[in-house]
Amino acid sequence: MRKLYSYFRSSAAYRVRIALAFKGLDYQTVPVHLLRDGGEQHAPAYRDKNPAGLVPALEEAGQALTQSLAIIEYLEETYP
Repeated sequence: MRKLYSYFRSSAAYRVRIALAFKGLDYQTVPVHLLRDGGEQHAPAYRDKNPAGLVPALEEAGQALTQSLAIIEYLEETYP
């Protein structure tokens, strides 16, 4: 199951959610709160997935993509 690490107010994460919906792909949302406790994106567990500490990040088949446009391009090439 693919996982989308996302924040509900992130416009970049919103673009990825639109692409996933457009493609009809199932995914699990993993919320990353950008304000709580100084920002959950700075936690070591998240930084292991995305060293830049930004959202979104898409995890699929053990790999993580971390830029919204790169994620959308990957989705288009993998699921035309």
